[in-house]
Amino acid sequence: MEREKVAFIDKTKAVIDIKNLEKSFGDYDVLRGVDLELYQGENVVVLGRSGTGKSVLIKIISGLLKPDSGTVNVLGEDVNSLNLKELEKLRLRIGFSFQNSALYDSMTVRGNLEFPLVRNQRNLTKAEVDYQVESVLDSVGLLQTINQMPSELSGGQRKRIGIARTLILKPEIMMYDEPTAGLDPITCLEINHLINDVQQQYKT
Repeated sequence: MEREKVAFIDKTKAVIDIKNLEKSFGDYDVLRGVDLELYQGENVVVLGRSGTGKSVLIKIISGLLKPDSGTVNVLGEDVNSLNLKELEKLRLRIGFSFQNSALYDSMTVRGNLEFPLVRNQRNLTKAEVDYQVESVLDSVGLLQTINQMPSELSGGQRKRIGIARTLILKPEIMMYDEPTAGLDPITCLEINHLINDVQQQYKT
């Protein structure tokens, strides 16, 4: 696990606090005795080979999987004790960037970004939606792709659009599942820089 230096870290309260986390599938121990404290303004990289529990950890933090034992506290909430409605509310405060970008192939870039915004903030006017879509696209350097289809984008561009779609809901925490998988070295470096820029701009 590696921690990157950032301009400001608020150490008054952990946004993610995990203690003695255990998770097994049958006889296979995926996570054993995991402890993690993550504070606002801090970037943490979890390193490991495929199948060593990185994605499982993300799913447990978001309440998609239950741990066998241990405590998971996210943004002041005990994840293990939340009901489905409470979990859905918490997940709106957490941004997820998936390995495959998870874009809707039948929608333009604009449509992909509008979808979560309109679904979760129904009181917005069209002008407000347009402004937020264009602003977040500009923040990832891809405003010019707004009317393109995902099939017309490169792998790196799809990653950026996936990040933009997550940012549009202004999450308090951002989690990335292998954000540079399948990309060439130059694009990997660009995505890594973007992740740091996002952390600084959106204060995640």
